[in-house]
Amino acid sequence: MTASATTRPFSPEPIPRMRKIGDVKAGQRIKATGKDTRGYTVTRVGRVLAAPKRVMAQDWDKRVKKWRLHISDEPGAMPAHRNSLALPMGAEVELLPDA
Repeated sequence: MTASATTRPFSPEPIPRMRKIGDVKAGQRIKATGKDTRGYTVTRVGRVLAAPKRVMAQDWDKRVKKWRLHISDEPGAMPAHRNSLALPMGAEVELLPDA
């Protein structure tokens, strides 16, 4: 066997840094999967534009408590329907390094 066949890779995959949504602050870069305003499941990656907000959202004809996040990497982006995401109260998001 050659030395390269027995050695392990130099850098292992990074371990995702998960955070509860209530601990996320505006300006942090995150990756989150939730529902958009039309009810479609989407994954958004970018900066949190505003502090997470607790809202009542429609989910399969029921009103339920959820977190509302606004996430975008577009320069000058403001919180809007097109960059919002609703997530369950107990959900976590992946904290990303600053770009």
